[in-house]
Formats: sequence, structure tokens, C-alpha cells
Amino acid sequence: MAAIIVTFAISIMAMMMPFFALLLSTTSLGLIKEKSLNEKYRAQIVHYSAMASPWLEVIETKGIIEKRILKCTDLQLMDENLDIKIRTTKDILFKNETDSTLTFTLFYGGPNKTITFDKKTGNIRAIKNN
Repeated sequence: MAAIIVTFAISIMAMMMPFFALLLSTTSLGLIKEKSLNEKYRAQIVHYSAMASPWLEVIETKGIIEKRILKCTDLQLMDENLDIKIRTTKDILFKNETDSTLTFTLFYGGPNKTITFDKKTGNIRAIKNN
């Protein structure tokens, strides 16, 4: 009898996964951190799925129109220090912008990461540990 109850409970939880994804992506429950970098860009760390890690998005704002220009996951930032993850970021600091790149620092309070992105492709050009 206990096996039937446990199996029933597990099947209910599996069926709730799409509901949680919809709930997290349409409400502010999936937003971990949001920061206005300057008048043109804002950054946010979001977690829309119970099965995936949080990721970092940089959004270009033009009035009420917004466009995601960058998306970065933990796998793209991995190095020898596995404790530094996007979810543990304390602050996001804007460094500079050129015609083709956007640079900002993920502040952890210890070793920080300065990331340079290509604005056209959204790919990481350089990661510097501070």
C-alpha cells in the first residue's frame, strides 16, 4: 500500500513540472536578481525551470521595448573554482561598452569575474578572474 501511495505522489510531482515552469516564467518567482546596469541595459539572473540551473541575461531597453542580447550559463563560466556560480552572484557591475563588445563584472565578494561579450553574436570573448 505504501508503494502505491509513493508512486502516486511521484507521478503527481512529475506532472507538475510544466506548471512550475509556466509559473516561474510568467511571474516574478523565477527572478533571482535584477540590476539596472545603466540607462540602456539591465541584467537579470533568472531560474525558470526546476530542472535547469539559473542563467544570466542582459537586456537592452529602448523605452517599453526590450530585447535580450546576451544569455550566459554556469557551463560557459566554468573554470577551476567550481564554487563560483551565477546563482551566488552578489552584484553585477557595468564596466564598459564598445561598438562590438559589452563588459561587466560578476561580483562575488572574493574572486570576481569580468566577462566581455560580443554584442552581435552574444558569445563570450574573454573571462578574467579578478
